[in-house]
Amino acid sequence: MQQEILPLSAVPELSFDPLISQQYLPSANKGVAASHLASVFERYYYSKIPAGADVEQLLQKLRSSSLVEEAYLSKKPELANAPISNTTPVLPDNDPRFSLQSYAQADPLGVNAPYAWQFEGGDGKGIKWADVEWNWALNHEDLAAHNIQLLPGGANDGDGSHGTAVLGVVSAVDNAIGNIGLANKATPIVSSLVRSGGTAEAILAATQVLSPGDVILLEIQIGYGGPWLPIETQPAEFDAIQYATSLGIVVVEAGANGGADLDQYKHWDNKYIFNRDLPDFKDSGAILVGAGSSTAPHYRLGFSSQGNRIDAYGIGENVATLSSTSTASTTGYTDHFNGTSSASPVVVGAILQLQGIAKAKFGVPYSPDEVRRILRWLPFNTPTSDIANDRIGTLPNLKQIITNLPTPGAVPNDTVAPLAPTNLVVNTTNNTVNLNWTASTDNVGLIGYDIYVNNDPFAKARSTSNSATISGLTSGSYTFTVKARDGFSNLSTASNSVPVQVAACPAPWSDSSTYVQDHIVSYNGVKYQAKWWTQNERPDLKSGPNDVWTVLGPC
Repeated sequence: MQQEILPLSAVPELSFDPLISQQYLPSANKGVAASHLASVFERYYYSKIPAGADVEQLLQKLRSSSLVEEAYLSKKPELANAPISNTTPVLPDNDPRFSLQSYAQADPLGVNAPYAWQFEGGDGKGIKWADVEWNWALNHEDLAAHNIQLLPGGANDGDGSHGTAVLGVVSAVDNAIGNIGLANKATPIVSSLVRSGGTAEAILAATQVLSPGDVILLEIQIGYGGPWLPIETQPAEFDAIQYATSLGIVVVEAGANGGADLDQYKHWDNKYIFNRDLPDFKDSGAILVGAGSSTAPHYRLGFSSQGNRIDAYGIGENVATLSSTSTASTTGYTDHFNGTSSASPVVVGAILQLQGIAKAKFGVPYSPDEVRRILRWLPFNTPTSDIANDRIGTLPNLKQIITNLPTPGAVPNDTVAPLAPTNLVVNTTNNTVNLNWTASTDNVGLIGYDIYVNNDPFAKARSTSNSATISGLTSGSYTFTVKARDGFSNLSTASNSVPVQVAACPAPWSDSSTYVQDHIVSYNGVKYQAKWWTQNERPDLKSGPNDVWTVLGPC
């Protein structure tokens, strides 16, 4: 043994002690069953590394000893959710317009960009992103330092106001001039759709210069004489998006400004391609973004698309960012960038901040599907005031996400549906139906409840609470059921079904109308039948045995 440890005598300060204290060793006298797995702990020893020692040489000597099975440098454990401090601090307070950027502020107002800026990568450093649209003022004073690359094949001609505003939300430089971008140290690239292959080719051009974990933003919508719809409605663009996400590139897509209910949108092939509840659903892998109010608590803005396909929302009004009057502009700002056009870069900025932190901490960013899971994880993010009816998902909350930072490759996926609602009770008054049920539970978090009528696959109404009121039904028979929905759009099985008979009220009585025998009217939810000619005789006051009106009962 002396010969074995002789090589270590050059480091006299080196001494070894048992790693595990005697009192914690698994042993028979401790009442723990002996096993081959228990005995290994007696063979672990540790030594503090002496000052000035050559660690690698020391490890080599230890490993060369026949007494040593393994030797390694033990590193200090870290919390899985504790990224390292930022080596390139972001200084927002000297950017004069930062105070106007409410979308960057702490929740519930914004995504809390300053919290992420504390950490390495939280400024987007190490991540690239490509904006796909028409034109930009790339030499704007708040962008020029990036030397932004315009990808080959596309033109950059026009006023540039839209693209410049988008770039400003994400990439305005930390330069003490104007705004500051959410991910101001991410590398921006632009790919113009003004090319022979249109948007699909612009997406493919971006995939050639981006890496897994990078982001493509699609600032485009389409229309066919109806409401504006997401660009992936077109097959070539859908396939290009799906290809990009298959490469590990995160694609974020404006949900469009047509106020469309995507759950009920029927494609030209008669398929409901945006409805996750139906077998026709097609998933491009993109993150679809809706538009919420600039004030908190947030609510869906009327022009925003909605539906279970929308993954997250950004701020869709009063977004302070850059502007331009031509692609040659070097100055220009606006406080009123709006639409899913402003909402989408808010979400992109938060994603780039998150990807930068993941890459700095874990060495790899999140996959496209993992990013979408994080955005749909209700406890991490900020819901709207009526999340069940707004149906635009949640606003990223970077503090909550970073505090609970999951490891890439191990981001949880929620495939567990909520428990079914129970004890559904339905009451009718006139042509109004009131429903109440016992609340459901879910393993992650409930969005709310969908109310179905007569087995229609589309919900008749939705509710964030365990009650709902449905008005305006015509007379007839109805059967009601309720299902619970969670943040991943998992639907529970149906509640108990309740049949009801709705008797719609006839036209209300009017003091200026003339009625004759057998005419039927309603007044305050009660039906009355005329016995003879009458005018301006109120039914509830003239319905005695000798009066003009006969009470038929409630309606």
